[in-house]
Amino acid sequence: MDEKKRRSPGTPRVSFSKRAEKFTHMAVAMAKSLTLKHLFAFLVALCVLGFMHQNDIIIGRRGLIVKRVTNINRRLTQSQLYLHFWTFISPGAYLTWTKAKAYYDQQLPLFEEAARNFEVHPYWLRTKIDRVDVGWYEMITLRAKAMSEMWDESRRDDFRIEKDKCEMYRFFTRNKFRTAPIHGYWNSHEKFTEDLFNDKAVPANASWPTFFKCCHLTQGSSESTRMLKSRDWVHAHEHELKRFIKEKWDYRADDWERPWANYLNKLTDSLTPGIMVQGPYSTSIDEMAGKQTVVELKVETFWGRAYLASCNFGRDTIILRDGSIEVFPTWWQNKVNAHTESPYNTWIRDEGHLEKVWKLAETAAKIMGIDQVRIDIFIKKGDPNAIAINENSISSGMGYRAHFEFMPKIWAAGHANKWYKEYKGASKDLPVYFQNYPAKSCPNQHLIDTEPPYV
Repeated sequence: MDEKKRRSPGTPRVSFSKRAEKFTHMAVAMAKSLTLKHLFAFLVALCVLGFMHQNDIIIGRRGLIVKRVTNINRRLTQSQLYLHFWTFISPGAYLTWTKAKAYYDQQLPLFEEAARNFEVHPYWLRTKIDRVDVGWYEMITLRAKAMSEMWDESRRDDFRIEKDKCEMYRFFTRNKFRTAPIHGYWNSHEKFTEDLFNDKAVPANASWPTFFKCCHLTQGSSESTRMLKSRDWVHAHEHELKRFIKEKWDYRADDWERPWANYLNKLTDSLTPGIMVQGPYSTSIDEMAGKQTVVELKVETFWGRAYLASCNFGRDTIILRDGSIEVFPTWWQNKVNAHTESPYNTWIRDEGHLEKVWKLAETAAKIMGIDQVRIDIFIKKGDPNAIAINENSISSGMGYRAHFEFMPKIWAAGHANKWYKEYKGASKDLPVYFQNYPAKSCPNQHLIDTEPPYV
């Protein structure tokens, strides 16, 4: 029915300009009717909202609303529903998904073989899963729940292998992995502050910049790592740095972006604060951005075998074991998960870095006897042997695009089908962070064929 028929007989037609004029008159009349009480109430409301935003109460960068929206968004974007939806919209997304599926099908028997020869430290066997069709966040949450239960029952703190950076790096050092130079650890922020401004925290012959890290804050959202540009810069920013050090010492981790926050926050609340200072790693050219940067590959391993790496150029760039480098350069490709094979940074593949990256990550996972872990590795263009471990993660929030659907299946399959072997060696009752390959006191010694530094 057209507009003329819908209007009642005799109803005059009012033009857009007349309606706009009427609305303007109403707005002006309402403004004139406002009193000082109204203006005062408005200012009070504005101040309250500003205070709430500043202190992340309900609103603000970490307020309740933002937390809820962020959690929903993270759950959605790694879900099969979201991933499959875009395959009906974008041919590129469909091709990316089919490639990920083919890669999974090709890798699955290799991971089963790896798992059947892999010794799992008893700590990681508390994760209970009896099916394969699970999501990435679901698997991490099940692990977090298991770790929380073991903490409640017997104060098992093996989670410190990642959640306590000081313990993490002591594990790397004890096992003779190569890392960026570590200048020291502190268990008192007063002592650290004194040493820093008395020029004792960083050796006189050390390279700059150096990096201040809080050992009890491993989540990126804590923003606890600070680059110290030079000795002169440190002294020029003394007041600011003293405030930052005290603030981060008192801060407790809040993994608010993740659905497992309630479990892991309990564990990180138990940590004793600590500080470490670490030297730099060499930069390389990032051809995609056209600048020098530290190139880092974050390798996901399952059952002692590497599956893929997420790289820090582009956005959620994925590198597979076959050398494929998946980038998402446009807004649309990023939105729908439609990749392009990267013409940039192919030196990562062509110079032989990947073989060493996979092996180093797998060796760390084997010593930990861990079913899944992300090992973060620095590489240097032109020198594959300069490879070094940066950190690890047992609750990775990286973006894995179409691979989100398949990685948890490999992780879950080992548990559901009991492919693994339980480690029963001499160090089985020691925390994971005390496992020590050079002392021949760790799982999977039979799988490690190269002595430290392993590559």
